[in-house]
Amino acid sequence: MNNFGTGKTLREASPYLRDAAERHTRILEVAERDSIIEGLPPFTDEIRSRLREQLEAMSNSEPLSKPVE
Repeated sequence: MNNFGTGKTLREASPYLRDAAERHTRILEVAERDSIIEGLPPFTDEIRSRLREQLEAMSNSEPLSKPVE
């Protein structure tokens, strides 16, 4: 049986996800692209700004690394 969750976190394993600003930019790009595919309009500057603020708030509340057991 595999024991999941014992390796590196995605943030630790993927260099381009370590930088919070770059990570948030990638998340917003994918979310906007998926929304457009679903038939929604592109994000406005206001929506993009609000989403970025929410991502930053969530990022600040996440632990940076896994707790040591």
